[in-house]
Amino acid sequence: MDKRALLLRFSSLGDVALVSCLFDPLLERGYRPFLLTYPPYGQIFADDDRVTVLEVKREELFSTRTLRKLTGFDLYIDLHSNPKTWLLQLMLRGRWLRYSKDSLRRRLAVWIPSFRKPYSVVKAYLKTLGTEEGRPLVKISEERLKRMRSTLGEGFITVGVGARYCKKRYPYFDKIAEILSSMGYRVIFVGDNTDAQLVKGWKGENLCGKLSLPDVMAVIKLSSLFVGNDSGLLHLARCVGTKAIQIYGGTHPTLGFSLEPTEGRFIIQGLSCQPCDIHGKGSCKYGTYQCLDIEPEKVVEVITELLHESFQ
Repeated sequence: MDKRALLLRFSSLGDVALVSCLFDPLLERGYRPFLLTYPPYGQIFADDDRVTVLEVKREELFSTRTLRKLTGFDLYIDLHSNPKTWLLQLMLRGRWLRYSKDSLRRRLAVWIPSFRKPYSVVKAYLKTLGTEEGRPLVKISEERLKRMRSTLGEGFITVGVGARYCKKRYPYFDKIAEILSSMGYRVIFVGDNTDAQLVKGWKGENLCGKLSLPDVMAVIKLSSLFVGNDSGLLHLARCVGTKAIQIYGGTHPTLGFSLEPTEGRFIIQGLSCQPCDIHGKGSCKYGTYQCLDIEPEKVVEVITELLHESFQ
């Protein structure tokens, strides 16, 4: 395989993981995929032999050393379409494809309901290659799965409580874990060190901050179901093929990151003020966070329905 394609997606966790939908289509077209990203996102693909990761620190993106590594690719695929990638195109030249990020429409959707139309980042990524065939998929090694299985078993429910912004953090995961535990389900929490402090004392096993990113992905893959916010871990669940439930707060499916029906379900209040920010930044302008006031019993009902469906 002589042709090489460089995918450019620097951050963040979910966006980088979803780039995996392009690996197989590129391989089918005779291209060897390379990915340019920031640390630590390259860890997502630690076990995936379909892609070669080029991790570069933000401050070194335009260094002479980095630019030398980036020259000579047969195809460049810009999955940001921002000033940094436009400048790289001018400097590197070559053949470039750029995904349609629907930026203006998505921003208008924050303010004008009529602009809240269906949109999928995954489908937009695939369209750069002129195809609709492909899905997010990240390989986890059998060795890693075997090691995690020997420690944790499998068939549990994994819960990711974290999200970068407060308007995306569902506040009743503790109640959900309590209900699930009382029903006989085993619950495992995954996330970072901040999440570890949050879930202290909750019903379930707290693995937050204790695992590498590839090991977190292995845990999610071994679970029967993942439950989380509209955040990075949710998209990792999509990539390892675990059915998931996505709880929306200040964001909205129209922004492009909702689960497909084959991947699970999303839960959203459907308020007129959703979305209130394209990324979920800031605080609730009403101070109520009503978008996140979803009864935990309702979430548990969806969990049990989806668990039943997954065993059909």
